Amino acid sequence: MDREIRNIVLIGSGNVAWHLVNACIHSDISVVQILAHNEITAQNLSKNFSVPFVTDPSLLVKDADLYLMAVQDDRIKETAARLGLTDQLLAHTSGYSSIDTLSVFSSNTGVLWPLQTLTAGKEIEYSTIPFFIEGNTNENRGRLKRFAAMVSHRVIIADSPTRQKTHLAAVIASNLTNQLYSISASILERQDIPFDVLAPLILETAQKAGQQHPLLSQTGPAVRKDLQVIAQHLELLRDDPSFRDIYRLITENIIHHHHKRNE
Repeated sequence: MDREIRNIVLIGSGNVAWHLVNACIHSDISVVQILAHNEITAQNLSKNFSVPFVTDPSLLVKDADLYLMAVQDDRIKETAARLGLTDQLLAHTSGYSSIDTLSVFSSNTGVLWPLQTLTAGKEIEYSTIPFFIEGNTNENRGRLKRFAAMVSHRVIIADSPTRQKTHLAAVIASNLTNQLYSISASILERQDIPFDVLAPLILETAQKAGQQHPLLSQTGPAVRKDLQVIAQHLELLRDDPSFRDIYRLITENIIHHHHKRNE
């Protein structure tokens, strides 16, 4: 049996780091140390979960089962280079960065990506979060899979190209959709209407998307090809050319997709 992951060192102190520490503690996984460059956030994380922290990589514990990096993509290489590891299992939590990003910093590497938007302090059900796993060897892949399974009921093994495309889909589904919420909020604010009037609609739409293919639950003037309403909406957006362009582009895309589906 491969060596199981029972204790980890967490590198980072942001939103993802907060939730990884919380998830590990609730899954009887020991977080032996936090390493972060931001002393304030690291100290807050340390106090909240009673885990020791350091900001100096030379003080890093060197006998943990896993070194898990929850840092921004553009800081992965720089941070990994400062750890001074050789054959310890080193993994990052990025949805986009390749596993090869870590190849020169340890002989045992991997990826553990939780597919969820995470905010420090906000409670979430970890068992429902899909965790995407990759390892540079079968042994490391297996260790990370079993580790993730201690936290989540849904663990998916995926290579870097597959994970990168999944990350793209996630950005579109979450970040780009949230920008559309912001546009809607701007339109409503001008009418002194609170954005929360859309909450039931947003929740119902999201629930349907989780139950069937989104194409099957699409409604609205674009699906009906109600060109008169679409033209009137575009006219209402005449003073917001960027919003108008987004509305037109997405509307045309909906019409195109549903036309192809019905052919």
